[in-house]
This record gives sequence, C-alpha cells and structure tokens, in this order.
Amino acid sequence: MSPRPTASGLTPMEISVLRAIEDLGGAADAPYVRTLAVLERVDAETGVGRRYSERILADLAVPWVRHLPLVDGYGNFGSMSGDEPADARYTEVRLSAVGALALTSERGDVGPLPLDLVEGSLYRGGLLPPFDPAATVRAVLDGSASPGTPRTPTGSITRDPAGRFERQGRWLTRYQLSATIRTGRGHAELVITSPPFLVGTDAIVTALLDRAHQAGARLQHDAQVPQRPTPRMEAEPVPFVELLDMSSGRMGTRIVIRVADGVDVIDAVDCVRSVWPVTVHVDCASYEETYDRFATWHDVDKSGVHALDELISRVAPEAD
Repeated sequence: MSPRPTASGLTPMEISVLRAIEDLGGAADAPYVRTLAVLERVDAETGVGRRYSERILADLAVPWVRHLPLVDGYGNFGSMSGDEPADARYTEVRLSAVGALALTSERGDVGPLPLDLVEGSLYRGGLLPPFDPAATVRAVLDGSASPGTPRTPTGSITRDPAGRFERQGRWLTRYQLSATIRTGRGHAELVITSPPFLVGTDAIVTALLDRAHQAGARLQHDAQVPQRPTPRMEAEPVPFVELLDMSSGRMGTRIVIRVADGVDVIDAVDCVRSVWPVTVHVDCASYEETYDRFATWHDVDKSGVHALDELISRVAPEAD
C-alpha cells in the first residue's frame, strides 16, 4: 500500500492552492481574497499556470465535487448544470473550516487527516471511490477496516453486476453512478433531484430528449415555464409525456418527468435510468485495495481526526 501523499491526505497542488489563499489573508474567519491573486501566487510558487490551478481551486470549492469543500467561494463557481465558473477576476475565496484544518495538519499542529479516504480520487479521474465523511471518521477512530459502501456527493453509487474483474494485471471493481429519482403527484411524475457524480443536469436533459427523438416523439416548447424552453412530447413512444427542467440555484436540481397515462412507474424509472448519463459506469480500485487504506491508520495520532469529527458534525451532518 502506498503511503498517504501528505499529512492531510490532499495532493501537493491542492495544498499549494490552500496555502496561497492563507498567505494572501483568506483565513476561514477573514474577508475573502481575489481568486486571480491566488492563482497568480500559485503560478509564481509552483510554475503551474492559471489554466490548471483554476480547475483545482474550483473543485475544492463546490459541494457537488467534494463532500467537504476546502474553499469558501464568493461568486460564480459553476453549477450542477455543467456551467463553467466565472473568470477568476470576478470571484473571491477564503478557506473553509475544513480547509483551515487541513493546513493545520500539514504544519503538524494536529495529527493527520483522512481526507484522501473521504474524497477518494474519482473527482480527479483516479480509481479510489469516496465515502461518507462521518462514517469514514468513525471507522478510523474505531480501528475498523471499512466505512461501509462508497458514497458520492451527488446521486448514488452501487456495485455493478459486472463486479470484480482484472485489467492489465490490476483488480478493479465496476460501479454504477446513478441520478437520484423520486416520485411525485401520486406517481404521475418522476423527479430527478440529484445527478450522478460529476454529471451535469444539462447533459441529462439533452440525453432524455435525444431518447425521445430516437423513439419518434414530436416536440414543441412549453411557453408556460419561464426559466428555459421546455419540450412537450405529443406522441408516447417513451413512457413519459413531458420534461420540465426546473433546476435553479435556489431549488437545486429538479428535473420533472411526467409519466404517460397507464404506464407503470417502475417501468418509467427503468426507462429513465437506462439513458446515459442518468446512469454511468466507473471502474474503481478493488475492494481489497480500497479498504486496505484504512489499515494505515491503526497507529496514527488521532487528534486531527477528532478535530475533523467535530467539524463534520457542524458542516456536513449525515443525510436522513
């Protein structure tokens, strides 16, 4: 098993971004600092240009990428629709409480943090899945080998029937990343309330419309919805007759799918889930490799983990 990359479990570039924010005065309880100034400082100290560090900073700031954002952003840092962040000249940042704790751990003032266990590496294209923050902390403090099943910041993650397989001499586990779909109006509606991890809601809407087109549905715009043109399906070759994207910054993700009369809701859900990217697949490290990471914590100073546990109880309460 390779050792944790840093005391906090973050990558060196992530730490460089956090240190630049702190050095410019953007502590967790301080005023925001200019994002552009942070990126320029990172470039001066690491040689990593703005194009790359800006993406890293944005990922550290948004809750649909990380369970525990390390940066508190002010301004437009993108959206779950897939919108890109505003230019760095128009946004500001400071450390979140967890980001400040990460730097405290890096300085050795508290023990190591299991942020690599919590977040995994899928968010940056790696093979390690993320886990529930509270369950991860409990597993580390209790000396457990597992925090339970993986959990993503958005949507759900479940083991794919393909299960465990070998590729290029390495054992991998295939998972399904799925949107969260709820029923409404007496099962006459399906509502997508959270997209799969790292999938934009605009991509989901486009894919569902494409499926309707391929099935021969005829579309017209619904002028009653002011947010954006909304297609209405006149024919019924698919088990839904109307699609409304009502997502917003205030309401969050809300894609309403009106089920056709006489269609069983389970059949409708199965149809929607069969559309990529409502469901996508990812290959992750094997169970053994994933859970063996917890063995490295058996004899580690737990002061940082206790501090993280206290923060999680305030900023990331477990879902009902």
